[in-house]
Amino acid sequence: MKLEKVTDVHGRWYGDACGAAFGMELLGERWAGLVLRELMLGARRFTDLRFALPGISARVLTERLVGLEAAGLVRREEERLYGLTPWGQAAEPVLLSLCRWALMSPDRDMALAISPVALMLSLRALIVAERAAEMDMACAIVIARESFALTLRGGALTIARGGAGGDFTLTAPNTAPLKRFIYGKAPLAGLPDLALAGDAYAAMMFARCFALPDTV
Repeated sequence: MKLEKVTDVHGRWYGDACGAAFGMELLGERWAGLVLRELMLGARRFTDLRFALPGISARVLTERLVGLEAAGLVRREEERLYGLTPWGQAAEPVLLSLCRWALMSPDRDMALAISPVALMLSLRALIVAERAAEMDMACAIVIARESFALTLRGGALTIARGGAGGDFTLTAPNTAPLKRFIYGKAPLAGLPDLALAGDAYAAMMFARCFALPDTV
């Protein structure tokens, strides 16, 4: 019954019992995977999802939320507030693995826009375990109207929405200067749109713990 419900919502089916095929059916609709991504760090209102995904229309966003809710991945917590079910949250490792795999392409374009949540999840995907193993620090990253509290301890990175303080705080109007600092290894002095409060050395060591994969 559940399978019939999901396939009815998506309107197509590969006719293949492979779990990967079913996964692509669940998230293969345009924008569906990105809507799921934007909910990975907590429930969000419809308007916040529109702001984070400027290319999506209100109609399409509504359709994707309805489809993901019918599939059992998203639940409405209150009017216009959407969060993930436990099964939806369990898709995070899938999205992180897809991120790492896709960024191995020589066609990757890091100059493209990326949402604040997507940038935070990229840190989870692209952490360099051997560099992060000895780290013990907490920081805050503020991007426009969103803030995140991060803790890096024993090679594990935890991220929560909201919060401030810690060893340092990085503040930027958008994700572009943070991408340049973390993945481009640009010096803070060369990034006028990225403000630092706190320990500059800790911020530099934090950025060193993340790297793009080599291209194939």
